[in-house]
Amino acid sequence: MISGLIVTTMTDMGPFPLLNLSPIGEDTTVKLSVIGMTILSMGAGTVAEKQHYRLHGSIPIPDSPNLEALAMSFTVAPTQTDDIRIDQHGRESTIWLLFNSKDRDRIFLQHATIEKALKEEIQTIYIEDNLTDPTIMERILKRIKEISSVDIPVEPEKPYYIPERGGLEFFTINAEGELITLKPSDDFTIHPILIIINGVIKRILLIKLNDSAPQRLMFLAGRTATNLNSNRFKNEFTIRDVTDPIEREMILEKIGTIQKIGV
Repeated sequence: MISGLIVTTMTDMGPFPLLNLSPIGEDTTVKLSVIGMTILSMGAGTVAEKQHYRLHGSIPIPDSPNLEALAMSFTVAPTQTDDIRIDQHGRESTIWLLFNSKDRDRIFLQHATIEKALKEEIQTIYIEDNLTDPTIMERILKRIKEISSVDIPVEPEKPYYIPERGGLEFFTINAEGELITLKPSDDFTIHPILIIINGVIKRILLIKLNDSAPQRLMFLAGRTATNLNSNRFKNEFTIRDVTDPIEREMILEKIGTIQKIGV
């Protein structure tokens, strides 16, 4: 289900794609490299360092409505640089794994396995020249493709199943992606994004309440949910974007019932 791989990095002049093993064009890879340096918040000396070797996504691919990506950031020793920060801390880089949006749920089921394998591969990449070595990157792509092609049955689900009492936690995020706890009695509709942790069926739901909310905010919500799943739930929960308007309304209607009776 993984269909391609792209490598982007922070050059001395700014973010730039280095290697493209995918069907998307050069203009799109340039946009993707800028997105990577922005929404992955890379940069030594920041919280971003803690995000290295974590698998983020899904992330929409610019100009490609049916494509999404998983991304992992890391640093390599620069071959040559005039930038003292890069010289001291390494060159920030990202590997992007592309897949079709229709495969999102199955990719999420493989998230932990893909993250482990990609981390193992990236930790063998030490220098900048490795980033453009097609032999290395084709090997990585082949391994991840094999993992993602394993057929894991997707359990039949009630995507809008919300228990009336217990098992739920509600959150939103601010512009920096920091988690904000909400009480069941709060008015959720004033927030652009709602994150629901459903402990009964081990699922984290991401719901965009405001259709005009920037995509960057939705990505930050996904990254926050990924970190929650990893740190708190040991990757035992499934993360799910609620994109269908009817499903969203069903969930919000159920939440309205919960807010009336209390949880």
